Amino acid sequence: MPDTTYWSGHKVLALAEQYEHDGFVAESFELYRRAAHLVATTLPVDRAAALLGHMMASGAVGPAEEIFHEMVETCGPHPSSTAYAASALMTAHVPDLAYYFLDAVLAKYQSSEGELESLAAYLNAGRRSELAVYAFTAAARNKPVATVLRYSALLRKRGHSNSAVDLLVSVAAGRPDDAAELLTALRRAGREREVEPVLAGMAATGDAACAALLNALQGQGGAEEIAVLIRLLSVRPFANLAAIAGAVTSAEVAQQLVPALLACSEQEQAAYFLSEQAELSSAQRGRLAALLVSAAPAQCPDAVLSWYAGWVDPAGLVWLSEQLTEAGMPLEPMLGAAAGRRDFEPLREALHRLGSHQLAYRLAGMRSEFGL
Repeated sequence: MPDTTYWSGHKVLALAEQYEHDGFVAESFELYRRAAHLVATTLPVDRAAALLGHMMASGAVGPAEEIFHEMVETCGPHPSSTAYAASALMTAHVPDLAYYFLDAVLAKYQSSEGELESLAAYLNAGRRSELAVYAFTAAARNKPVATVLRYSALLRKRGHSNSAVDLLVSVAAGRPDDAAELLTALRRAGREREVEPVLAGMAATGDAACAALLNALQGQGGAEEIAVLIRLLSVRPFANLAAIAGAVTSAEVAQQLVPALLACSEQEQAAYFLSEQAELSSAQRGRLAALLVSAAPAQCPDAVLSWYAGWVDPAGLVWLSEQLTEAGMPLEPMLGAAAGRRDFEPLREALHRLGSHQLAYRLAGMRSEFGL
C-alpha cells in the first residue's frame, strides 16, 4: 500500500477504483476508507451503496462505517436525496444500514412534517413502503407528543394500523418519561382503543425497559396503565418478572407483580433463587424473597424460604419466623437451614440481643441434633 498522506483525495479514490478493478479488494477498501468523503460526495449514490454492501459482505466493517458516516453527514434535508440513498442501501442488500440512515438523517435535520410527507411519497414511489412507514417512526422519536400522535394518525389513515402502534411503542419505550403523557393524550384524542395495544407492544420490550416504564408511569400517576401493563407482563417467566420487580423503585408497584411471580411453578422459583447465574444479586434476591413472604408466605416454596433463612440477617430471620407463624406455616424447613449456617454462633448471640431467646434456643437444639 502506498503512503497517500500527501495525495489528493481524487488521486486516492482513483487508485482505490483501480485496485478494486484489479482484484485487490482488501487494499481497495482501505483506500476507499481514506477517501470516504469523496466516496460519499462524488460517486453516484447507488455505486456508493453497492460499495458499502460489498464491504459489509466481506467483513470490512471499519471502512464501511466511515463511508456510511460521510453519507449521513453529506445528505442534506432533501426528501428526494434521502429517499434515493435509503432505497439504494436496500438494493445493495444492507437493509440495516438503510434504517440507520433514516434514523441518522431525520434526527440530524429535524425534518418538518411536509418534508416527511414528501420523503414518504418518494419512498412509496420507489416501492419502498417499509422505509416510508419507518421514516415516520424515526422522525417521531424526538418530537413532542402531539406530533407523535399526528404521525401515528397519518400512518393509520394510510392503512398501516400495525405500524401506527409500532411507532407509538417505539417512542414510549425510548422515552419512558413521556409514556404516561402519550397514553393520556391518546385517551383525550378519543383513541382509547389504541392504549392497550401500545401497552402490549411495550410489554414485549426488555425487562429493563419495562421496569423503567413502570417507574415512569408510577411517577406520573398512571395507575390504570400500570395495572394493564402488569397483566400483560404476567405471562413472562419467573426470571424476567424477578428482574423487573428488582428494578422497580416503587414498593407498591413491586407488590402488584407478586401474584404473577407466585403463579410460576415452585421449581422455577426455587431454581432462580438457588442459581448463581441469576440476574439479581443475592441481596436483591433477598429483597425479592422478603416481598413474596410479606405478600403470601403460605405460597412461598420451602426451598425459597430455606435459601432466605440460610443467609438473612438476624432481624430478618426473626421477621421471617413471625411471618410464617402468623400464616400457620411449619417452621422446620426454615429453622433447619438457619441452624446449619456457618455463622451460627454470631447469629445465636444476635438473636439473644434482639430478645428472641426462644428462637435462639430452638436453633441451638436443632443444630445439636444435626451433630454440628
